[in-house]
Amino acid sequence: MLVSDLMSTPVHAAKPGDTVSHARNLMLRHKISRVLVVDEGRARGIITKKDIGFRLRKNDPDWRHRKMDSAPLSQVMSTDLVSLSPDSSIRDALLLLVSHEISGAPVIDQGMVLGILTRTDILRSHLVAQLDIPVHEIMHEPAMVTPEHSPVHVVDLMKKGAGAVIVVDDGGAVGIITESDLAFYVDNPENAGSGTAAGMMRPIIPSLPETARTREAVAVMLETACQSVIISGGNGIKGIITRDDIIREVVQ
Repeated sequence: MLVSDLMSTPVHAAKPGDTVSHARNLMLRHKISRVLVVDEGRARGIITKKDIGFRLRKNDPDWRHRKMDSAPLSQVMSTDLVSLSPDSSIRDALLLLVSHEISGAPVIDQGMVLGILTRTDILRSHLVAQLDIPVHEIMHEPAMVTPEHSPVHVVDLMKKGAGAVIVVDDGGAVGIITESDLAFYVDNPENAGSGTAAGMMRPIIPSLPETARTREAVAVMLETACQSVIISGGNGIKGIITRDDIIREVVQ
């Protein structure tokens, strides 16, 4: 199986002068996690949900006191682009994504952008389908916050490697916060819970029992479009398994 067999098309692109708001609207409209920034027919950079979400923690006063949505993409995009060839194998592509610690890359041939390949696309590959082990073997301890924790605290946890943060109240999980939730978070005082983890979380939490296997976790991730699944047992939350846990196991 080649990159061209799994890549997503068309590629939704923006220009360097377009705003962050424009990129977020593209992400929402097309249910994507990244937007390629193109100028004069060439890929110049990329902006992801993570890029947008992590700006909530940026210490630059200009970012704290201006509306981020109005900033041009040229100021926030990642310019160190890693690209893939359409003829590369899925395994080679996966190794490249893991080695560069990125979740997706454009597929380029002779300067032309043909598509984009993401780790989520790779969940549909034969490499992942061949993985069938108990989830407890690769799940990890989840990062947790209370509903009252601040968005800044959530960002700090994600910067330390948490793929998702579980919101816990009275000992039980009441929500989950992912990179998508960070990117589309709007600090609007008219919204109940605004300015707290409760105002950012999604209340629907995909979960599986600790007896489940990885193929079941992958199926839930693809069905719910959520990259994390909580693993529960008789005494509550046992752990969490993420898309990246699956990917790391495949490349070992």
